[in-house]
Amino acid sequence: MRIVQYESRGVLGCGVEAGGQVHPTGYPDTLALIRDGERGLEAAATAVQSAEPVAVDRLLAPLTSPGKIFGSGVNYASHGDEEPGFVFPDEKVIVGFIKLASSIVGPGAEIVIPPNDDVIRRVPGDTAGPLREHGFAVDYEVELGVILGTRAKNVTAEDALDHVFGYTVINDVGSRSVQFHNGQVDLGKNFDTFCPMGPCIVTRDELPHWEAIRIQSHVNGELRQDTLAGEQLGPPPAAIEWLSSVITLEPGDILSTGTPAGCGTFMDPPRFLQPGDTVTVSASGIGELTNPVVLGTARTRA
Repeated sequence: MRIVQYESRGVLGCGVEAGGQVHPTGYPDTLALIRDGERGLEAAATAVQSAEPVAVDRLLAPLTSPGKIFGSGVNYASHGDEEPGFVFPDEKVIVGFIKLASSIVGPGAEIVIPPNDDVIRRVPGDTAGPLREHGFAVDYEVELGVILGTRAKNVTAEDALDHVFGYTVINDVGSRSVQFHNGQVDLGKNFDTFCPMGPCIVTRDELPHWEAIRIQSHVNGELRQDTLAGEQLGPPPAAIEWLSSVITLEPGDILSTGTPAGCGTFMDPPRFLQPGDTVTVSASGIGELTNPVVLGTARTRA
């Protein structure tokens, strides 16, 4: 099933997309459906057969209030290879940062780059280096999102996928100048609007072979990234095993599983996102997520 969140006549809801129509499930949001376990899945399956489709004014991100979003650092060899001097650690599961729900936006929503002279202040000796001339140096990263469906604590890799609800597409947008400025990775990844997600969550039963999912990114129609999820160094089962040994994973938590080569940061010269750009990230069997890039006008200081 293809689970979506939508707005219809000012009311938010969770529905199932089928045949180009959205059928309401009766749940106010996707998190409520996921937390209801098998009853939620049964309600979604029933909705396709019996619920009249709704007139959707706009699609939202398919999950807007996850408890936790874990971001992978380098989870594809090609991404590590494109970064000069990168040394692969012995661990195969690299969880490099946390993304916050406040950064989530949905299909068609704007990726907003704030005025780069507003808050950030760089001082002599910082580590942003040559990125200074690019302001916030905003980059795109297509990633496969894995959504937990049941509570997971100390689970084995062999049982890990039993805890997965489904899969989505994430654009892990980040400010490289903040990320590389004194190592503030979490801040650089969590500007408002820096986590486009969608267009839906496809339940695990419809994508039993996650490793065959092809992820891609395009900027202004130009293909930038293209790989199979199976190229991951630390695949979802291993990541769930490792994370659940430390942190209790709850229904609705998300793993953003890393990006392949092709980021703008490591091109020569770098090609960071600019106002007026359009970014499309996609995953086979799930769909496309397109977001325009704009320059924000809101300022902390006059």
